[in-house]
Amino acid sequence: MNEFLQQLHKIEERISYLLQIKDYSSWGNLDGFKATCERLKQTMYDYSAEELQAEIRKLGDSIGFLEERAEEHLTPMERVRIVRSGQRFSLKDILENVYEDYTELGGEDDASVDPAMICAKATIVRRIKNKSRTASVMVIGQETGHGEEYRNGGSCRPEGNAKARRYMKVAATEGIPIHFYIFTPGSYPVEEYPGAAQQIARNIYTMTKLPVPMVSLISEGGSGGAEAIGLADRRLMLSHGYYSVISPEGAAAIEGRLREGERATPELIEQCASQMKITAEDNLRMGYVDNIIQEPELGARPYHYDFFRSLRQEILRATDEVVL
Repeated sequence: MNEFLQQLHKIEERISYLLQIKDYSSWGNLDGFKATCERLKQTMYDYSAEELQAEIRKLGDSIGFLEERAEEHLTPMERVRIVRSGQRFSLKDILENVYEDYTELGGEDDASVDPAMICAKATIVRRIKNKSRTASVMVIGQETGHGEEYRNGGSCRPEGNAKARRYMKVAATEGIPIHFYIFTPGSYPVEEYPGAAQQIARNIYTMTKLPVPMVSLISEGGSGGAEAIGLADRRLMLSHGYYSVISPEGAAAIEGRLREGERATPELIEQCASQMKITAEDNLRMGYVDNIIQEPELGARPYHYDFFRSLRQEILRATDEVVL
């Protein structure tokens, strides 16, 4: 019975993921499927193994149909919810699955250790004909998972962006490529010196002068937080990602002229997300990114190992394009 419980738990996770994306439980009778899953867990001993497996298969097929239907009609705001989901992969998953090994690097002092910004010296092995060659890479990016509250959801303080700038310079000194990974809703708002805007400006100024190949990958590219590590020779974007000067909720607050304590309606937020042209296809068409990397249905998650293999190839190809 443990095997059947595991299957039902996975189906529950799929239902929960769809609920996060759609943001209302009546869509596709998700409430009903959730209740069916709970009923099967409570009454599984009333079924034979064959009957229970048939019920679970039927439920899984129904959820699979809804996943296909959701993928076909994703709105820009639903893409935003996908990249914000706790089930989405994060930078730690990339370090574990794209690179051979890595060593995470700390800040210059206690004040600059910002867990929202990860800097790591990584190695990647590539096969050229019959030979394997190991290359070093500096990986810099925001981390949203693996202790989300501790990391402010990927919103970096000025100290975190200063840490990124420091290791950009280290990469330039060592002559190794830099891979930027952008997973941020925006920079953490700080008013006192050194302010967020000043540090972002310093980072951009430094990136314009770096003599090494730079490749950036955008998953959630929000506002100035994305620009702090966003300048690169090749800019790639994930197919379910978004890249925007402001969050849809922030745009809706401005558009609706909301006062403190008021919240924008879901319809206004959806409208703003659509009008801002934040999707990967929009950004490619406008020339803000160079290429789109396709993800699995409804976005990549930590167990999509084929996606990580594809990502590895795309990152290497983009790096080679800069070098050559």
